[in-house]
Amino acid sequence: MDKRKKGMPLPLGVTIEEEGINFAVELPEDSEISLLLYKKGNKRLKVDREIFFPKENRQGKIAYLYVENLNPEEYEYNFCCGEKVFQDPYARRIYGKEKWGKSAKEVRCGFLTEDFPWEGDKPLDIPYEDSIIYRMHVRGFTRHHSSNVQAKGTYTGIIEKIPYLKELGITLVELMPIHEFEELIVPEYPVYMGGTQRLEDAAIINYWGFTEGFYFSPKTAYAKDKDVCWELKQLIKELHKNGIEIGIELYFAQGTKSYMILDCLKYWVMEYHIDALHVNADVAPMTLIAQDPSLTGIKIFGNQWDTNHIYGKKKPFHRKNLGEYNDGFLVDIRKFLKSDEDQINSFIFRFTRNPEDIGVVNYISNHDSFTLADMVTYERRCNEANGEGNRDGNPYNFTWNCGVEGETKRKKVLEKRLKQMKNALILLFMSQGTPMLLAGDEIGRTKKGNNNAYCQDNEISWINWNLQKKNASLFAFVKGLIHFRKEHPILHLSKPLKMMDYGAMGCPDLSFHSAKAWYPELDGYSRYIGLMFCGAYTKQYGKDPDDMLYLACNLHWEEHDFALPNLPKGKHWFLAITTDIQAEKDFYKTGEELLLEDQKNIHLSQRTVVVLIGK
Repeated sequence: MDKRKKGMPLPLGVTIEEEGINFAVELPEDSEISLLLYKKGNKRLKVDREIFFPKENRQGKIAYLYVENLNPEEYEYNFCCGEKVFQDPYARRIYGKEKWGKSAKEVRCGFLTEDFPWEGDKPLDIPYEDSIIYRMHVRGFTRHHSSNVQAKGTYTGIIEKIPYLKELGITLVELMPIHEFEELIVPEYPVYMGGTQRLEDAAIINYWGFTEGFYFSPKTAYAKDKDVCWELKQLIKELHKNGIEIGIELYFAQGTKSYMILDCLKYWVMEYHIDALHVNADVAPMTLIAQDPSLTGIKIFGNQWDTNHIYGKKKPFHRKNLGEYNDGFLVDIRKFLKSDEDQINSFIFRFTRNPEDIGVVNYISNHDSFTLADMVTYERRCNEANGEGNRDGNPYNFTWNCGVEGETKRKKVLEKRLKQMKNALILLFMSQGTPMLLAGDEIGRTKKGNNNAYCQDNEISWINWNLQKKNASLFAFVKGLIHFRKEHPILHLSKPLKMMDYGAMGCPDLSFHSAKAWYPELDGYSRYIGLMFCGAYTKQYGKDPDDMLYLACNLHWEEHDFALPNLPKGKHWFLAITTDIQAEKDFYKTGEELLLEDQKNIHLSQRTVVVLIGK
């Protein structure tokens, strides 16, 4: 027998060839191991064939076996080591877990044999500075009855919502974990209810999916049809056709081996044309991932990056592909919004942060925090439904309820809440980093104050699409902000603003102001600041000159005046965006902006943000 027929220890998992199939698996224990083959569709796990791995087919802890003339269309498989039957950690398909929320006892692995018609599709490679991220849960995005899609809670359901994503202006959809994970969690000390207990009765739902599982296999319960791999690829292909990238979050459990993590990331990119990967830095080998040449050009999100160790004195080969993704922006901007003391300098740092070597993802809400609407409604978490005595979830939310805790019908409180949401959104979409919008925030989604809905597979976690009509003004405001950001390249440059007049434009690329132009109040007591962007600096990036923009932020509970810098001769200040409740409009379309009567000063009421355009 030649070496090829004997089999090869690498790559791990299954390799399908014309003559047969190679199996390679890491041994869980030093014992005899066999391949169990089942006829496809046999749900009772009746073994059709058992083939033992030859003892000489070992390379370290890896056992390997080559089986000739095995038709992958006819079989499913597992491994058996000693007396333990287990699944291939590298399995491309998992059968037996098709029903959401049901315990799976007869799980087996499947082969990936279909040649998907990609039709020239490949990752879109949209730069960080041009990206708008939309983070969603596959099931929660369309599971609610109001979603008006046929395939609710599935990959296909997202396809049906692509026109909505395009209308909003999204460029990258990030999916929370979609690998095959166990969605039933048995508590450490389950309550005994008497009689015979099923797993479903004792368990709670692992809705988010932040747990170990089969990292190479898409979650079958998120599929409308039987072929989950085909359906997921169809979603990716349709998103790409519409100019939208796709990212996935992969949560690797403690103990997951580094080589497996690297294999997994490369597999998703090559097999599924994934544009962005979000990994947890506490387990993943971040430096190895960052330096892997096959992942160059793919966005990789992590909590933080040691770029000195990764790059040394060199710059990223392609352009920046590593992205810093943490709560820093969320915390500091929320503090600024609620008028905490000594926040101006922290706000400036977060708002302008845009390193040359990494991207920075900014957001004001995430899956494990209050939503945008809850951020202005609750100051205390309301996680009683989780069954942990309201002790779970972050107790520090940095939020202000606008005077009343929880839901209310008081008009003035509701006006304040809408105003604060708009303030937050302006700061998000005008920041220099890449904005991330939590799905549903654009229509005022609420989780009823639950900031840790990890086990809530219900209306707490699902998006209620009726809110799109109810909060139509908020939706329009978000659409307008995204369009405004895209229309003004000075708001999303590839390099950091220098806050200097390095281009001899007559003013810095970014300058700071307050009651007196060019003299910002940066002391601890200050809660207001003006920022002026000099759009002419976009010429430094090969773009047409942009307009002058002035962002006036008064997050104080008192009114303030801002002195406006003088514009070049022939140019005037126009009002483009405002959160002032007394204003006739909150958003003015391009060319329809309101000329300011006073070109020297602007008066802002309490907790108001405005954007001016000089042209």
